[in-house]
Parts: sequence; structure tokens; C-alpha cells
Amino acid sequence: MTRPRALRSLLVLSLLAIPVVAYAQARTFTIGSGSRIAFTSNAPLETINGTSSTVRGSVSVNPANLGSVSGRIEVPVRSLRTGLDLRDEHLHGDGWLDAARYPNAVFEIDSVQGASALTPNVEARVTVVGRFTLHGQTHPVRAETRVKLVTGDGPDHLRVRSRFTINLPQYGVSVPALVRAKVSDTISVNITLRANAS
Repeated sequence: MTRPRALRSLLVLSLLAIPVVAYAQARTFTIGSGSRIAFTSNAPLETINGTSSTVRGSVSVNPANLGSVSGRIEVPVRSLRTGLDLRDEHLHGDGWLDAARYPNAVFEIDSVQGASALTPNVEARVTVVGRFTLHGQTHPVRAETRVKLVTGDGPDHLRVRSRFTINLPQYGVSVPALVRAKVSDTISVNITLRANAS
């Protein structure tokens, strides 16, 4: 191979390597619009669904090494809505989630299991291991999660769908006997995130 051809080949290989290098380092993704949290209480006499679109936080991800992931997702308790104003008032009050004393529900990400890396534009199924804080109590959770690093369609961003369950008494929230048939101790939580690269 002549020297000019060798130089051209080296240049092409270097240019091809740039995207690999870019995706082999930790990047911060900030949670933005289009994110939401939903929860469901499925009791014998009633199913209650609630939502919030006020989701804040960020995730640090090295697509080539998911083992190093970390992040914090935060939702103001007062932003939770169930479709009935009076029920929401009770939910936010000191007899339930006590938003005045404990204003935020927080999910902190500690690690990821099930995949070691993210391939751009390919969905990965993983288990996110972390800690969930509600009503001043923090407990470990494992969330079944689908995540995709979207590239080539505007700014790079993460699309995440995650689900886990919590037990209200474990978080110091007791369901009164009067409404026990309408409110379940076990709550299903679903998180949908769009997080944009900073």
C-alpha cells in the first residue's frame, strides 16, 4: 500500500472510531418533558390510578459500561393526581403521604443488571437496582426496565419505561380499616422517562 493510500485509510479508520469513543464515556441525561410517573392501587372494591408529569432529575450513563450507571429521579408528592380533588387532598395530607413533611418521592439508581452495554437505537431489557424514598422511609427496590439510547433523531436521549411495586405499611403509611377494601397495601409504580443528553 502506498503512503498516501495508507494515510487515507488511517484517516477513515480514525473518523469511524469517533462515534465509538463518544459513546464509551459517561454522559449525563437530564429528565425532561414527556416524562411521567403512574401508580395503581388495585383493591377488592376499587382500583385507583394516579399520575404526575412533574418528574425531575438526571441519570449518568456510560453506554459501554452500564455497571457504572447512577441517577436520581424525583417527583413532588403534591403533583400526584388521582382524578378526584378530595381524594388528592387526603393523599397529600398528614394521614397519608404527608407532603408537607415529606415533599418528594425519590428513586435513586445504584446499579443495573441484565445487560452490560447499550447499543444505540436498540432497546435493552434490564433490572435497575436502587432505593425508593417515600413518607420519610427508604427501602431497596428492583425495577424491571426497558431502555433505549436514541441517536440520529435530534439530540441524543434516553427513553425509559420502568415498573416496580411498593408496600405502603413498609413506608409507614397505614391504610385505615374504614377504607381497606378500597385502597391496597401494594402499589404498582410505572415510570416513563425521556432524558436528554446535557
